[in-house]
Amino acid sequence: MKKLILITLLCFFSCIEAKAITDIELSSGELIPSFSKNIKQYNVYISDNINKIEISAVKEETDVSVENEGVITLDDGITYHVIRVIDNENKVTEYKLNIQRGLLNESEDNAYLRELIIEGIDLDFKYDVFEYQVNIDEDIEELVIDYTPFNLDSYTIQSGGTNLNKSKNIIEIKVISEDGSSSNTYKINVNKTIKTFNQITDEKNIFGQTSLTKNEKIINLFTIGILSLIVIIIFYKILFRKKRLVSR
Repeated sequence: MKKLILITLLCFFSCIEAKAITDIELSSGELIPSFSKNIKQYNVYISDNINKIEISAVKEETDVSVENEGVITLDDGITYHVIRVIDNENKVTEYKLNIQRGLLNESEDNAYLRELIIEGIDLDFKYDVFEYQVNIDEDIEELVIDYTPFNLDSYTIQSGGTNLNKSKNIIEIKVISEDGSSSNTYKINVNKTIKTFNQITDEKNIFGQTSLTKNEKIINLFTIGILSLIVIIIFYKILFRKKRLVSR
């Protein structure tokens, strides 16, 4: 009983999320995607006439400390900035910001994506990186993909993303600028773990469980032997009783 209570308490406390921050606020631009405690990397796009930006974190509790807040000076291209959050249990969480200056969001020749999200995948997306590697489990057959171009009037064409039944799959998202003068293709290589028959049978035991130790296998075999013996004894007794009835 004590052991059961202890396990229950451990499960309860492990499910409690340590308090940290609820948002990251910027004096210019916005976080892409929107802030979530589970998302650790964001893109920020601002105009080229801004060379400084103020960053602040919205704390969930007063005993949470945040490092690298305040006004920072931006580089000409991409500025990589890390916000470090130390929660009330001294756990450190880092949120990375990729701050891009000088990209004209609505120009007619813009053929870039400003956002690319794959559901369930922590994708380190940057608008000027056109190839990515993604690993998925063997039971996943489809990926939910959401993307937004800088210029909403540009054209996007997606191929792949469904029927992921091969070990290597390719998803491509082509962006064509509004005026048709330029295009970019984002390629996602999806690597799927497909187990062979031998791997599956090696991982499965007679009860359909996985990854048994040697002692557990011995116990299971012993249990089957006992059960088989009991069945034989019962069968023998039934057969012996029938013979006695016939002899009478």
